[in-house]
Amino acid sequence: MAVTQVAEDILFQDSSSKSSCIENSESEEDDLSAVVLSLLKEDHPKQTGYLAVVTLYSDRNFWRHFRVSRSTFNRMLHYLNVEEFRKEVCYHGGPEPLTINEMLLMTLQFLGNQGALRVFADKFGRTESTVHNAVGMVCQFFFDHQSNFIQMPRSRSDIIYAEAAFQKRSGFPGVVGALDGSHMTFHPKKENMKSYQNRLQYCSFVLMAIVQADRQFSYTFVGSPGKNHDSFIWKQSSLQQQLQLNCDLHFDSRKYHLIGDSAFPLTKWCIVPYKRTDGGGQLSRSKKLFNYKLSSTRIVVEQAFGDLKNRFRRTQDLHQSIDRAVNIVVTSCVLHNICIRNGDIKIDGNRAPANCNVNREIFNDPLRGSCNAGVLKRDMLCDQIQPQFHNRVRAFH
Repeated sequence: MAVTQVAEDILFQDSSSKSSCIENSESEEDDLSAVVLSLLKEDHPKQTGYLAVVTLYSDRNFWRHFRVSRSTFNRMLHYLNVEEFRKEVCYHGGPEPLTINEMLLMTLQFLGNQGALRVFADKFGRTESTVHNAVGMVCQFFFDHQSNFIQMPRSRSDIIYAEAAFQKRSGFPGVVGALDGSHMTFHPKKENMKSYQNRLQYCSFVLMAIVQADRQFSYTFVGSPGKNHDSFIWKQSSLQQQLQLNCDLHFDSRKYHLIGDSAFPLTKWCIVPYKRTDGGGQLSRSKKLFNYKLSSTRIVVEQAFGDLKNRFRRTQDLHQSIDRAVNIVVTSCVLHNICIRNGDIKIDGNRAPANCNVNREIFNDPLRGSCNAGVLKRDMLCDQIQPQFHNRVRAFH
């Protein structure tokens, strides 16, 4: 017998019994009503035809809803098809299975907005669990394929190109990547809150990244609790350990280097600014100029974090499990790179806060000790920058 019929029978019996058994208490009636309501299946009307509406969007409206251009969307869709994403779909009746096109649209709209899952489910005419699973599948796929899009320059030509692009920005020589960390606001379980609570008393995990001059991510290390300092997180990363063992597998450390802020240790392959403690007091004019040049070049990484959080607004406040949140952030970095490669660099409004430098500097941290080779190389770069600057000033006058 159908559940609805059973509920109707109970209601009929209840109404007939009231005439003969008035002595039933109100609590008993409430209990019976609760049972009936639990048996009745609630009808959830769904919207239909949204995919047809999407085809009618202007290019501007398409971008506003999905945060990418149509051209970029088609490029992402082509990649999913070529890589045989979800190539086998079993259909056992019921609602039509999701197409790859629909799954990608769901994912982009989910990543680009902070709305509740039920809003997207209602719009696409699907259940919340269906949208949740679809987004999870797409994010897992891009997470697994991140190495195809997030890459350090390795070949000689790539390294030369990367260095030239950075030098064009501010005239700082030898740079092949800008390094920094960004805090991603996160809501862990209560028992884990203390581990993820940073100095500003909100919970976060860190996106440690290296960025190129065009703001593409070339390395990411995601998920370390927000209470950890950048220098500690960087030491735990796979790339730092590889550079420590043999930097020349990536680039010639005599000519090239990464640049970071004063949170990172100075080495021959990672150059950081001078601090007052390095000069025994006030910095000289030449060191101040060096710091200005380095900061003007390094700011590209903070711009990339701001662009990422502005385009994919889900990354501004993550109400997910840690594994799913990490997948979302890495997927957003991958899609960010695809957008830049496709010339889709429009960002509306101001950049979102990058949330860098949340934790205090640790001046006595042994992880931050400067190596002699790093000190010598930084001094050499400082001397090299001075004549370049003065020549530009003379040319200007």
